[in-house]
Amino acid sequence: MGRMKKQSGVVLFIALIVLVALTMAGIALVRSVDTSNVIAGNLAFKQSTLQAADLGVEAAAGALPTIVSTTLDSTVTPTGSGTYWYYPTRREDDANGVPTTKEYGAAGAATAINWSNVPTASTTAGNTVQVVIDRLCQGPPPVTDIAGKCFADAGTGGGTKRGHGTQFSGATTTYYRVTVRVSGPRNTTSMVQAVLNR
Repeated sequence: MGRMKKQSGVVLFIALIVLVALTMAGIALVRSVDTSNVIAGNLAFKQSTLQAADLGVEAAAGALPTIVSTTLDSTVTPTGSGTYWYYPTRREDDANGVPTTKEYGAAGAATAINWSNVPTASTTAGNTVQVVIDRLCQGPPPVTDIAGKCFADAGTGGGTKRGHGTQFSGATTTYYRVTVRVSGPRNTTSMVQAVLNR
């Protein structure tokens, strides 16, 4: 019989190094998949808040007839009942285009709207919808010069082309800016704006 070679254990050492490298690669893969799931979840929550913002725009569209007939020139900021805040004149915007409590063109510094005081217009799928409406007119209220002080459309004249025929004129349409804030799970917040006319 031949002599047995003396083993030095180098193969065991290399196998341990490869095993540690494979373990580290497996941990990195698990963390990468976990991060991807979190990102996909956050995007889904963000999309959900954007879809919920439609409820706020619909709530504002439903409230406009009441506003026009009852509180057109009055600020309405209920803190318990009610489903929206309403300003009869245009508000100044902050750097992100969100309206503030300051009337457009008025003196003084603009302060941000305290959204924790704005009532909830709707809740759906864990999302809280809040609405602020401001009439796009330059104040102070009451605004009587709609054509000169408001973003508005006046109907064009029409009627017959015959001499001494009846001339028709359309009603003036005033525009309102609706700002909807939706707060959802995982501190997701979306701000959506729409312009409605009445």
